[in-house]
Order: sequence, then structure tokens, then C-alpha cells
Amino acid sequence: FLIQSKVVVVLTGILAISIIFMNLTQIKRCWSMVCSTKIKQAERIYLINLFSHDLLMGLYLGGIVIAALTIQLNGKYCLMESAWRASEFCSVLGVVFSASAHGSLLTVTLMSITRFSL
Repeated sequence: FLIQSKVVVVLTGILAISIIFMNLTQIKRCWSMVCSTKIKQAERIYLINLFSHDLLMGLYLGGIVIAALTIQLNGKYCLMESAWRASEFCSVLGVVFSASAHGSLLTVTLMSITRFSL
């Protein structure tokens, strides 16, 4: 199985929904924020960028849950493993995960450089 424990699948699904909801809420809050200085404007852009990358992680986790449930319902992961790894859905999930992780790391690094240089 992709994820053997049904408890882990349920908790991952709850986590994915929570991540998506919380990041959408924060993106909306930051988008409507009025900034008085250029520093605050840059910080706002960094935060929107960070929340967007974290939102991608929620979508990735949701995709993993969908894939795990689909494969568990079929009960044939061992037979489908090579087909799953070669599928477009698996490839898209890999790209989403990579973009999320690297984008978040880059954004936090840029935020640190910006704050340190001011």
C-alpha cells in the first residue's frame, strides 16, 4: 500500500484540508493589507509568496491521500507500483512537492537577507 495505516491517511487528509484553509485565509488577509512603507510592502509580498508555497504543500498532501485511497480501494499497490510511479499524477505530485519545498526555502532565505540588510 502507498500508505498502510488508515489512521495516517485520515490524519494526512485532515492536515491537508487544514493547511489549504489556513493558507487561503492568510493569503486573503495579506492581500487586503495596506502598507505604509516599502519595507512593509516587501514583507507582504514575501508572506503571500510563502503562504502560496505552503498552500501547494496542502495540495500535495491532498493528492497523496487521494492516490492512497484509490490504490487502497483497489488493494493492488504491489501490482500497480511501477504504473503508479510512471503515471502523470505521480509526476505532477512530485513537481508540486518540489516547488513547494524549494519555494518556501527560497522565500524564507530572501526574507532573512532582507531583514538582515536593513
